[in-house]
Amino acid sequence: MMLRLAKVLALLAAAPAVAQEVTAPVETTVSRHGDTFVAEFTFPHDAAAWAFWRSTPAEDDKKSWRARSWTVLTPGVTIQRRGRYDALVGIGGRPVPRRVRLRVVPFTREVQADYVPALLLGGRSVALFDGHFSAFSVRDPAALDTMGVQPDEKLICDSGTRVRFLGGRRPFRLAGDVEGYAKGMSSGAYGLFDVPRPTLTNGIATVIDSEMPRWFADYLSTFTPAALRHLQSGLGPAGITQPTILAAWEGAERNGASMNGGTLKGLILMRVDGKQALHELPALRDMARWFIAHEAAHFWLGQAVGYEGSADNWVMEGGADLLAARTVQRIDPSYSPTPFLNDAIRDCAKAANKPVSAAPDRGEPRTTYACGTVFAMVAERAAKGDIFAFTRGLIDRHRAKREVNSADWLAELDRAGGRPALSGAIRRLLQQGSADPKADIAALLRDGGISFTLDADGTPKLS
Repeated sequence: MMLRLAKVLALLAAAPAVAQEVTAPVETTVSRHGDTFVAEFTFPHDAAAWAFWRSTPAEDDKKSWRARSWTVLTPGVTIQRRGRYDALVGIGGRPVPRRVRLRVVPFTREVQADYVPALLLGGRSVALFDGHFSAFSVRDPAALDTMGVQPDEKLICDSGTRVRFLGGRRPFRLAGDVEGYAKGMSSGAYGLFDVPRPTLTNGIATVIDSEMPRWFADYLSTFTPAALRHLQSGLGPAGITQPTILAAWEGAERNGASMNGGTLKGLILMRVDGKQALHELPALRDMARWFIAHEAAHFWLGQAVGYEGSADNWVMEGGADLLAARTVQRIDPSYSPTPFLNDAIRDCAKAANKPVSAAPDRGEPRTTYACGTVFAMVAERAAKGDIFAFTRGLIDRHRAKREVNSADWLAELDRAGGRPALSGAIRRLLQQGSADPKADIAALLRDGGISFTLDADGTPKLS
């Protein structure tokens, strides 16, 4: 899961004094005082509300996680859920005070399609994500009620947010976009409060929860270097000096075993929990190797080049899924990716009756992954069965601008040897969807030279 929030900068066409005022960023400090964290926002101008870009709800109850984690300490302002966004809203129609203090209780549960706000890494060790403090302003809080993922730039003002982490007993360190953090332009970093120094193994820095089951910690330390070696051999250098893993153990309170996480610049993070994870579990091991391979692939598709807008995220996620499948297959020849690929075909066929590129706006992340994987399979076949070569060509061609969009990917498909009919069919699925997605996906696979049979319901199935 490689996530990027699209930010829009609205320049106000007003007097020079006002224009100068709104160009200053929001200044935010997050400090630790014993077991308590305090966030202090200094806003550069008056506004009726300041909303947070990353506002997807908690996975467990689909409600605002900030309502459980943040407590406003400053009079005259409340935190509210407005449409898709959490926001600080002035009371009685008054502007939000220029300086607002909040008490923060680290929220360590999963949030929908975004990075976990906090990781507990054993003892007093806590990692906090800076991206969840990034804010933009609106003149009228009611505008947030119907605002989409990419708001109308006329309705908002975003001059950026500079986050600074302070405090802790150990020397303070970061993981993620350390360089961007230092410049006040972080693309995503975790502040490591009282976290021990990482262990360096085969050029990879690992910070693993001291309470993590030993068998799982050992597996992470051995599989991750192998996955990165295979990816680099096929894709070339990613431009990352020292990859880092943050792995948190969430405890054995729940039955079963689960794992989730994501990737940031040079960083893979994961959370593991469940009673069954206490002892070696093949299913969890297989999940871990898939997860590591997918997230490591984002060092290339996501960091060497990013995506232009949310409509192009299928390039990143579908590409990373297929690269992960082929990476695991290279390391373990007994692994068969066919069940995974058939799941992608089936899920895409269910969802492609609507435009695939608009799936993020509809809150359908699975559509982005599944259809992206199907399209990547077509590209792999066009590139003579080598998804690594196709991806490397795409990255090399657009490395200078550091991002790609759907049109760039479709042009690369044509360049790799795909017939124009293939890129045209994918473009229609992206932009229009299909009245009969099963038939259209079957035609796409057939025209792309991919063999399959049809299930009883007409869904294509690899054999």
